[in-house]
Amino acid sequence: MSVSASEVSDSLAAAIESSSSCIVHVEGREHRASTGIVWSSDGVIITAAHTVQRDEGIEVRFGDGSSSAATLAGRDEAPDVAVLRVERDDLRAPRWRAASELRVGNIVIATGRPGRSLRATAGIVSAIGPEWRTPGGTRIDTYIDVDASLAPGFSGGALLDASGAFIGMNTSRLVHRTGATIPHATLARIVDSILAHGTISRPFLGIAVYPVEAGLLVISVKSGSAAETAGLLVGDIIREVNGKAIQSPRDLHQRLRDAEVGTKWSVRVSRGGVEKTLEIAIRAA
Repeated sequence: MSVSASEVSDSLAAAIESSSSCIVHVEGREHRASTGIVWSSDGVIITAAHTVQRDEGIEVRFGDGSSSAATLAGRDEAPDVAVLRVERDDLRAPRWRAASELRVGNIVIATGRPGRSLRATAGIVSAIGPEWRTPGGTRIDTYIDVDASLAPGFSGGALLDASGAFIGMNTSRLVHRTGATIPHATLARIVDSILAHGTISRPFLGIAVYPVEAGLLVISVKSGSAAETAGLLVGDIIREVNGKAIQSPRDLHQRLRDAEVGTKWSVRVSRGGVEKTLEIAIRAA
């Protein structure tokens, strides 16, 4: 069955209109506003962290023209996500779609509210890839390459599919000279951590190491750290983590960057020529 251009046009316009109440205007920096997304009906708003440059005097304006003072619940610069709270319990949270359901060639829409009215630009998904890391080390669950450019003030806004379902939050900060979309799965993990801790909980061992032929020589252990609790000592040589050889500090940092807070590592060390296996419970920094 053929579909006319006018029908496609009307369908996209309806999808954009359906998102309007979930896309907000954010005044969080001097001289330039940005966009935010209603995260939950009880007043949680997400936006791009680089657009919130003050801790007080933040204002959120909604699609119906009403506005509310917002407080900063927390921010994390590495994934460029900030979480705001407003004193409202009547907001409409968006309908989300998993990024893994997208296909190359799907029509997508970037939305923003840098001024009083909703704005949008459309494009297609040009590539879908596996998880990737931001320059700050945050794991992004799905790589989404979209050919829709982000106008000034669109950071913190949403990427929609052609039905109006939200895919993720757009930001111009993470990838040089282009926009990036943080998918819902990643946002959920980040927002939960910020609401609980004010920032993202990153894994931390509490040791300094030096590469030697046999592995990594432990040259310091921070008091009260996960490493100290597990019994790791200065002079130990780390040989393996979870059965895989560790040959450089970069190997250890990569494993730590990929670890989840709360998981446990089995670490094989050499201590005075004797092999030992220690269990380290990964903690937050």
